[in-house]
Amino acid sequence: MSTINISLTADQVKLVDNLTKDYQFANRSEFFRAMIRLIFRRPEIITAADELILEPPTTRSRKEIISKMRATNKYSPEFLKSLNAGLKESKYFSE
Repeated sequence: MSTINISLTADQVKLVDNLTKDYQFANRSEFFRAMIRLIFRRPEIITAADELILEPPTTRSRKEIISKMRATNKYSPEFLKSLNAGLKESKYFSE
């Protein structure tokens, strides 16, 4: 068996841990293996995820985007800092 590593946000880790416990998987690895088996049996799951429509923000102002996201209190300072750095690199967004 091979090993892979993935990076997850704290919220994603919490979700995985809760699902692992709630559905009585032995550990996180068993949870992910079960999800992969499910995708093999029901590939329409991936198709449904692929159909999620992503739309650009209504503003191109980086500062406005960060400000609005900060005001929700849903995002950590580290995430907002990383997002800001990424938006700075984009030619789509303005100051």
